[in-house]
Amino acid sequence: MAKFRCIECGAEFEVDADESTKRCPKCFSRYLELIVGEIKRGKSWSAKSFSVK
Repeated sequence: MAKFRCIECGAEFEVDADESTKRCPKCFSRYLELIVGEIKRGKSWSAKSFSVK
């Protein structure tokens, strides 16, 4: 779980950090500030491997 603050309306709420789309439950904005917790991040583009035939 991570705690976020909505930049648009100022509401603070907790949501699962693994959720792909995080939105404010009050105004449904995607512009959020992380207050407490950690966001799981994927690999960087340069670290991804692929094969070419």
